[in-house]
Amino acid sequence: MTVSRATADLLEEHWQAQERIGAAVSAQCLAHWSRVNPHSLEESGAAWLAWVLAVIRGERRRSREQAAAFYRLYRALETGRTFPPLSGEPVGEATTLGELREDWAAQTGAVRIPEPDDGQAIVLEGFDWPEEPAERHDRAAVASLASQGPARVREAAQRAQEAPVEARGRLDDAGFLQELEESTQAAGRTAAMAADREALRAGRDLIDRASNEDRRVVGWARVTDGNPCAFCAMLASRGAIYTSRATAAGGGRRKPAGSLDGRRRANRRPPVALEDLTRYHNGCHCQTVPVYSRNDFMTDDAKRYDREWQEVTRGMAGAEARRAWRRHIESSR
Repeated sequence: MTVSRATADLLEEHWQAQERIGAAVSAQCLAHWSRVNPHSLEESGAAWLAWVLAVIRGERRRSREQAAAFYRLYRALETGRTFPPLSGEPVGEATTLGELREDWAAQTGAVRIPEPDDGQAIVLEGFDWPEEPAERHDRAAVASLASQGPARVREAAQRAQEAPVEARGRLDDAGFLQELEESTQAAGRTAAMAADREALRAGRDLIDRASNEDRRVVGWARVTDGNPCAFCAMLASRGAIYTSRATAAGGGRRKPAGSLDGRRRANRRPPVALEDLTRYHNGCHCQTVPVYSRNDFMTDDAKRYDREWQEVTRGMAGAEARRAWRRHIESSR
């Protein structure tokens, strides 16, 4: 079953809104990278890292607030019920779709277009939003930024210093300096992509942890951005993976990811666990969303990837199928 048009539109608006946050952080990170001097890397690299971390902290907050607004509207569309605002401000026992859409538009800067069902009443259920593990997110950001940025520049310089004696004359010539400059620029680009991912960590974390505590959630699905890698496209093509809960309102926590059972598919597609769905590479703007019904969760993109997988990997299995799929997706990106 294809998701409803209202849900499909919201899912696309969600990844696009998060992408805008990540892209803005990436651009700022790259612009500030020009201040990193490979000849005084310790000082300039540390200053760059501190500046970018401060930017990421602010944008993580935006990512988290947007994710909460998305979750509230998405849950209302799917179940007719939702959670109180992330802010914790006092609310009554109900809200409306229109009010939730107003909140979503305010968070994303989208133009608010009135809908016929804006007045539909939505029940508010009690819920305590999980706090952001800010220190853990800071540590992850520092490790990622340092390894993708300054560490790569340092490695390039060290390779030159460890060159044979007869090659060390290159350290002062124009060719070597050009190589060092190119290595520095390449490191800046990879660091900018890492900053993009770190800015979106808080929003993804909020949805993951909130859906883990949401008693109406029965599974999860990957929603791709406009240009997914082969792995993300394969995840989306699987539709949803489901917990063992008997009903959408059933209690208990989810089983470990290894016990999640995806739908059986032809061509022996690689198994998918929740850990797979919540893995994101640098520059990825895909999202993982909760599922509230055991009806097959398939966006238009997911159905297209499903058909393509069947065609591209026909008669194949295992590594051969994965290689064919990767070639197919990379040729179309």
